[in-house]
Amino acid sequence: MQDPTSAAGALAAPSQPAVERFTIELDTGGTFTDGYVSSPSRAIRSKVDTTPHDLTEGILRCIDQAAAEVGADRAELLRRTDVVRLSTTVGTNVLINRSGAKVGVLMDRALYDDVVRRLPPRLPLSAALVEPLSLAAPDAEASTVAALRRLLERGARIIVVALDDGPDLAERERTVRAFIAAEYPRHYLGAVPILPSHEVTLTPSPFVRLCTAVLDAYLHPVMSRFLYRVEDELRRSGYSRPLLVAQSNGGTSRVAKTTAIRTWGSGPAGGVAGAAALAELLGLQNVVSVDVGGTSSDLAVLRHGRWTYAVQPVLDGVPASLPVLELESIGIGGGSISSVLSGELEVGPKSAGAQPGPAAFGLGGQDATVTDAACVLGLFDPAHFLGGRKSLDPAAARRAVEEQVARPLATSAEDAARRILAGAARAVGRAVARALADRGLSAADTWLFATGGGGGLLASAMAAEAGLAGAYAFPLSPVFSAFGLSRLDLLHAYEVRAGDGDLGETLAALARRARRDMRGEGVDAREIAFRLEAEVSASDGRVDAVDLGDASALDVTVARAKEYGTALRLLRLKAIAPGRRGEIARRNGASAPPSGTREVAWTSRAQATPVHDWDALPAGARFEGPTIVESNDTTLAIPPGTSARVGAWGEIVLTRGSRSGA
Repeated sequence: MQDPTSAAGALAAPSQPAVERFTIELDTGGTFTDGYVSSPSRAIRSKVDTTPHDLTEGILRCIDQAAAEVGADRAELLRRTDVVRLSTTVGTNVLINRSGAKVGVLMDRALYDDVVRRLPPRLPLSAALVEPLSLAAPDAEASTVAALRRLLERGARIIVVALDDGPDLAERERTVRAFIAAEYPRHYLGAVPILPSHEVTLTPSPFVRLCTAVLDAYLHPVMSRFLYRVEDELRRSGYSRPLLVAQSNGGTSRVAKTTAIRTWGSGPAGGVAGAAALAELLGLQNVVSVDVGGTSSDLAVLRHGRWTYAVQPVLDGVPASLPVLELESIGIGGGSISSVLSGELEVGPKSAGAQPGPAAFGLGGQDATVTDAACVLGLFDPAHFLGGRKSLDPAAARRAVEEQVARPLATSAEDAARRILAGAARAVGRAVARALADRGLSAADTWLFATGGGGGLLASAMAAEAGLAGAYAFPLSPVFSAFGLSRLDLLHAYEVRAGDGDLGETLAALARRARRDMRGEGVDAREIAFRLEAEVSASDGRVDAVDLGDASALDVTVARAKEYGTALRLLRLKAIAPGRRGEIARRNGASAPPSGTREVAWTSRAQATPVHDWDALPAGARFEGPTIVESNDTTLAIPPGTSARVGAWGEIVLTRGSRSGA
């Protein structure tokens, strides 16, 4: 008998089927928690209600829903998962709800005298507790400890050390931290987290550096507890790799290498990355992506398929040094509340949120929302909303629209509902038109990507309002930001000031540090690419980011940076490693008749409207409005006068008139 352990025996043994491997992308929003789970052979969308009392619960439910579709339990799915990437609105919500940590600030007297009077009257800065220091005094250590005690007695739970600018900034801030550590070692219960401002950003503006550090400290405890809890729950459930967290600059990193402030705007960043990937796939140059969520709509303009950065955004009224994908947030979403003031209809910016949500959700909501208006018009199947995972209450939706909008306007519920949807589309469409005009782009040559759970309801109207070429809607639109996370690379960024010593040597040292950090992500050093980015002061006072390109030849890149002379503020070395991409399924060509009809009040008289199953539509299918296309998690409204074409990846191109699409 042949020895099965021999080489010949091993070759003759039957091969084992390859185990299907997955990526999991998760996006926690204000209303829904979205998931995009994919393998080389399939892509699964999952969507559950966000659980505000404990966001981790909604995340695990989202994974469970996808696992059920895979035919596995949570543990089995996670054991077969190569990467989990997460974006979150926790940071945004902390600022909105004013629920961050009580921050204490130790700053030297020169900065105190110059900055305190300029602090914006906005939380968290106005709530920060401030104590001045004098490091030149003989009793510097004792006075520092005394100042810290006063901050702790007044309730500070995290301390920012922000000193005046200078070449020895890092050394002076570390000295203050050493004074504190000597009095309160980490093993003491009285120890408190200490955050030197230079470790958050090296921006040369002391005021912006202070603001950025305070914002980071304000978010840090809440964000840290949340992210580590998610990672711990994933590990308990069978996942053995680091949780990767999306950052506002369009990259990801593991929890231990993520700063709190860089998670701000991470969800929309995923959506922008997804839009860029699909624009490239579809060969589109100019795209405006609008992600219509439950609370707001996030707008991003892609020129030649590329996104743009802002390096000094304003977060909740506070300036910050934070590279972030340029987005505009508009207070229009599925949960936007409609009301009549002085005889005029207003839609948004107030939202019903996840709790109680729209009246149609049957959770006690009394306000008329965009979702309620769509329900009144018949755009949804109330018994099979979200694939039957949620039932809508049409009577409650009608009652809210009648009481809050129709009666004050002396019109019917259906007319009021049409006005609500038109008002929502008008607000977003006008914002799109302004954004394109500001960038000198032709609206007629720009396509709309209507994404998010509510994008399909407003797609055609938003494109028409802005004068765009047309609109694209995608089967993965309701989980678009989650899908976009699968397009993000691992990214670590390191800053150095333009005037700090030998730039070449400093950047080379940072590159060595980046390789060590990337090893912690499980990345082979040969997979790492380096790019150099410069922050440059513009003549109008703005700060712009300039991509200096491949930084593998540092001497060449540094020479390019020095050409900016005194306008050069700082350099940012970016270490990038490709992440595993999520998959997109192609469509085959075959006929697919409507699955039924639905009475929809497109005009004053309801009309029997064909309903198509989006997941069954073949590539190349064409139809005219009025039509409804729906899947288990989204609805696309195609009104009268609009043509639709299904593309190779299931995308639907909407155009008005004779234009047939790109």
